[in-house]
Formats: sequence, structure tokens, C-alpha cells
Amino acid sequence: MKLVGKVPINYRIKNYKFCMILKNISNFIKRKLFKVSYEYFTPNLNRIEIEITTACNLYCLNCGRACSQAPSNDSMSAEQIEKFVNESIDLNWKWKYIGLMGGEPTLHPRLFDMLDIINKYKQLNPDCKIEVVTNGYGTKVNKVLSKLPEWVNVRNSKKTSRINEFITVNIAPIDLKEYKNTDFTTGCWITEACGVGLSRYGYYPCGAGATCDRVFGFDIGLKSLSLLTEEVLQNQLKHLCKYCGHYKTTNPVHSRFKYFRVTKTMMSITWEKAFDKYKKSKPALSIYK
Repeated sequence: MKLVGKVPINYRIKNYKFCMILKNISNFIKRKLFKVSYEYFTPNLNRIEIEITTACNLYCLNCGRACSQAPSNDSMSAEQIEKFVNESIDLNWKWKYIGLMGGEPTLHPRLFDMLDIINKYKQLNPDCKIEVVTNGYGTKVNKVLSKLPEWVNVRNSKKTSRINEFITVNIAPIDLKEYKNTDFTTGCWITEACGVGLSRYGYYPCGAGATCDRVFGFDIGLKSLSLLTEEVLQNQLKHLCKYCGHYKTTNPVHSRFKYFRVTKTMMSITWEKAFDKYKKSKPALSIYK
């Protein structure tokens, strides 16, 4: 099954609301005039998910961040968070949401130092929502959560074991013949709803993209916030989305392959090879600094 056309859009995002209007108009034209049955998702440059650590205390099966499939204790430094905050202030970047996640973010030994640094940004942009995303599992995690300052929101999934439902993220679209001619620059709902991702290796169109790069070792993380434009992020999507099982969850053209949730690890051949290679030798990626 092939896409029946596309209307590329290349513009730098400066006013997100205005760009959303353009996107909606574009989608309407594609659906009504050109009979194109897929959506074009715009990277959301007002939201960011920061993966401060890959370490976790659960290592859930089929983890969306590959914490169990490709375990690592790699973490961001407080200096990297300071660089992110300084870049945001210097560029007058109006974040609406900054989420700290992992892995399990409460395991990071310098979480509170990072929050102090981020608070410097929040003082200048009080409308920005700051959130810690946690599994809420165990005494140690909950002890840290109880000490978070009041201005920090908590999104707690309250997991009780490592067996939880996850989307089949390790089913690579390129392993399905129906995706042979797919335009992966269209992205999926995650880049638009959740925002861009930042890890110790740089900026990505989404957090899932950061995971793909960590496992496959493309080393395409952007090392400066000033480089975040829709065109650049679309180029990353072109490389990353073909490996991410989230992609097929949102494309109506491939509705036959609508995602499903599982409680066990499932993966296609491309991920099997990547994880085998990872276990033998982790990719060497350049650091965001």
C-alpha cells in the first residue's frame, strides 16, 4: 500500500499557533483535494522531554525507552542541564512544558541540582510547566518524590512490577513491506503532542527518536538549541521513524497495522540485530556539551 501523494511544507517554526493553523489547512487540502489519507505532524517546539538518565529500577518488558532491551546507566550531567537552560534564556525560547524523565528520573543523584537550574528558567517564564515523569515504584523513588518542590508537577504511572502494557515500539516499519514507499518526514503524533526530546547526546524530534539513536548509533543528535528548525527535525524524522514502532500507530494509510499493546517484548529483525550488536559493543555517540 503506497501513499498517493504529498504536499511538503518547509518553514521554520517561530509562532507555534500560527503553524498549527497552516498545518490544519494543509491537512484539509491533502484530504479533500488530493485524497491523501495521511496526516502531516509538526514537531512541537514549545514542549520538551529531557531524558536525564537511562537507569531504571524496573526495566519493564518492551520498554519504550529500551531500558530493558538495551540497559545503560548513562545520565545527563547538571552541566548539560545548565547549558539547556542558558540556551533557552539566550534564545528567549518560550517553553510551555519541560518534562524530566528516564529511565527513572528520581534515581539521578543530582535531580534536585537540575531542578534548581531549571527553576532559573521558570522564574523568567512562570507559565512553563515543569514535570517529573516517574514510575512511582519502590521506597527510594517515593522518598525522592515526597521532597520535590511544590512548583514541580509529578506524572506518576504507579507501576507495581516490570510487566506492563507497552506499544510494540520495536516493530520497525522498514521490516514491513507495506512501508516500502513511506515518507517518514511526516512523523507521528508523538513529535507534535509530546514535543522534542533532549538526551545526553543532543536534541531530537521526540524522545523515542533519542532512543533509536542511542541503540542504532546514528549520532545525529543536535548539539545546540539554535539548530532546532522544522526542516532539520524532519531530516531526523526521515532517518529515525523507519525504525520506530510508534510510527505505524498513526498513519491511516496503514490502518491494517494499527498498533497494539503487549505485556511482553516483541521486536522485528532490524531491532533484534541492533540489540545484539548493542550488547556486544555500545555505539559511541558524541555528547551534548
